[in-house]
Amino acid sequence: MSIEILAPGGSVEGIYAALLHGADAVYTGTSRFSARAFADNPTVPQLCEILEYAHARKKKIYLTVNTLLTEEELEEDLYPMLKPLYENGLDAVIVQDPGVMHLIHECFPDMDIHASTQMTILTAQGANQWIPYGVTRVVPARELTIKEIAQMRRETSLEMEVFVHGALCYCYSGQCLMSQVIGGRSGNRGMCAQPCRFPYQTSNGETGHFLSPKDMCTLGQIGELIEAGVNSLKIEGRMKKPEYAAFTAKMYRLYADAFETGKTISHVELQEDIRKLMDLYNRGGFCKGYLFEKDKKDIIFKEKNGHYGVEVGEVTHVQKGQVTYRLSNSIAYQDVLEFRDKNGEKQYEYTVKDGAEPPAEISARYQKGCVIKPGQKVFRTKNSMLLEEINEEILQEKKEDKCKVKGFFRAEAGKEIALEITCGNLRCQCTGVVAQQAKGKPVLAADIEKRLKKTGESEYEFSQLDLSVPEGIFIPLGQIAALRREAFEKMKQLQKDADLEKRREVPACPPTSLPEKKNEKKEQVFVNLTDFRHISEVKSLVKEGKIKVTMVIPLEWFPAAKWAEVSEMMKDMPFYISLPVILDMPARKHFLHNWEKYGVCFQKGNLEGILIQSMEHIPVLSGMGMADLPRVAGPRLYQWNQRTKRVYESFGIKGHASLRYGRQAVMVTKGCVNQQLGQCKKEGKNPVIQEISTPKKDCFLSLPICEYCYTFCYEKDAKRYELQCEDDVPLVDLALMSSQEIRKVLTQWNSLL
Repeated sequence: MSIEILAPGGSVEGIYAALLHGADAVYTGTSRFSARAFADNPTVPQLCEILEYAHARKKKIYLTVNTLLTEEELEEDLYPMLKPLYENGLDAVIVQDPGVMHLIHECFPDMDIHASTQMTILTAQGANQWIPYGVTRVVPARELTIKEIAQMRRETSLEMEVFVHGALCYCYSGQCLMSQVIGGRSGNRGMCAQPCRFPYQTSNGETGHFLSPKDMCTLGQIGELIEAGVNSLKIEGRMKKPEYAAFTAKMYRLYADAFETGKTISHVELQEDIRKLMDLYNRGGFCKGYLFEKDKKDIIFKEKNGHYGVEVGEVTHVQKGQVTYRLSNSIAYQDVLEFRDKNGEKQYEYTVKDGAEPPAEISARYQKGCVIKPGQKVFRTKNSMLLEEINEEILQEKKEDKCKVKGFFRAEAGKEIALEITCGNLRCQCTGVVAQQAKGKPVLAADIEKRLKKTGESEYEFSQLDLSVPEGIFIPLGQIAALRREAFEKMKQLQKDADLEKRREVPACPPTSLPEKKNEKKEQVFVNLTDFRHISEVKSLVKEGKIKVTMVIPLEWFPAAKWAEVSEMMKDMPFYISLPVILDMPARKHFLHNWEKYGVCFQKGNLEGILIQSMEHIPVLSGMGMADLPRVAGPRLYQWNQRTKRVYESFGIKGHASLRYGRQAVMVTKGCVNQQLGQCKKEGKNPVIQEISTPKKDCFLSLPICEYCYTFCYEKDAKRYELQCEDDVPLVDLALMSSQEIRKVLTQWNSLL
């Protein structure tokens, strides 16, 4: 089976454009519960029409329900929204919230569920644990390498859908809280304001878009993706225009087909096609993503954000009010060009009036006040000819987008004429007037064929038409057209009847809301201790009876060789541990090696439980010999509704800890600001904590966890937070706190909580 090309559908027009240009499937949202809430999403009735259209062409539609839902939204709103789509054959839903997964699997049992990249699934073991909840496909975290993807393929029966083109998030998807913190627009509610695209300034004065990845393009690596066992090549871009969806789908279908059929595409052709994709949209050129890039620095473009365009020339002369530039690439009428300084800042923009070819020198007037100098580069940010070609193709495809049928026409003197047509496994026949022996000029078979093939605005077209017409008969040609129209109408009705037969039956009653099951309210507070000083100070207060807490040791903050020292300090006091938040395959292997070598000290001590910060930790616990310890969900496991709580309970997780006081980690990232600044520290050395701030002075602290190769981005200041739910256990996080801050927190303990 050919690999699936999965295109974005941010609008009705974009969905049809993608389906017409090579996409085997389109993922889209509605106005609610979608991670792209501001896209021009189709309505439910429009999606029902789209499903009929797509299925008639053997295409698929996947619906994004990939946000966190409140109790009311989940129990009252989701079911009625999905019901008509389920009945009309919706192919799959893409889900982030385990509670949403639970309801869909219960109420729509025949619906395929795709685990969204926002679930931060990093390993086959992390993916396989969702199979009992109806998951049939996994969209792994975009931070995995092609080697990790291939290993996951070998260890799971689930389909695998991998992002191959378009924008990249800086943060592990679903782990980002920065948009909510800065502007009150939660990415987990579909309203991300993209603060990672801001320019940031470090404490030493360096400025750049340190959190802004380039766009991704793997057109030249499709063979490696197919050989790795990927089932679906996913293109990002639901906020982009229909031309983007159409052309990217076309390109990836073309290259996938070429690889699968053994056709060779030259390097020159590949580079030209990549340039066209860059003309549509790119940020600082393309990268190959974490899939294929060896150096993380090559993924970030810190000089500029937004569409970068394609370089087309260089300024050679500047006179008062006039600039001359030499072309390195062709330009066309209505192209939009930018003149940029050495820092990439736009100095002037204008629209081309006359096309030209390199190495022509072009002169143009520019506005007073623009700083243009020889040597500055000229970029095209709108390729008008390419857009025109794509739109012409879309229009032509719409005209030719007809359902193909096979036909057989039969005529015999003295008998009714007959037309039989077949479409797939559907067949119908219509009869008409009685054919007569010709008394004058007979009707020729060519005349009949011409009338039958004149399908006009009909949605059908003959892919094959056979005729049995003897010589010397007469049939009114108008009756031929009438017979064709009647046969097509009959086929249309057959297809509708067939669609009705395929409609799924939905349970007679909507789901009953789960009774709220509150956790037993315990007089318990978790406190996160991230260095030895924390342990000493909190232990002293506990022993003095001033505070009563459950101490948590996050293992990524302590070198494995120091775990025995931690265990020794905790020998007279029960405590929890939490595992490194990101345990991809290399990190998981490294952690389990450390555990086997050093973790025995905890097994002999007062280890009381595990604070679970990722569902990837569940299968790891068995490998640690810790499967029987109590488990509590940490702040990074969102719990917005009762169904999610029930799902977590099925994994042995009881209770949920919410951050009550401390610095909130607003991002967990594969990227590293230190690496961008050339300050990457080798394992074993203290990492540099970078302070970064937005133009509006929102400040954050970037802290790399070098041993496991990921980074926390914290709010600069510690503060008090509201609990997610009233029965949550409060957690105080002492991360990055000075001795003065710690004393303040611990002496004002009761008032803070």
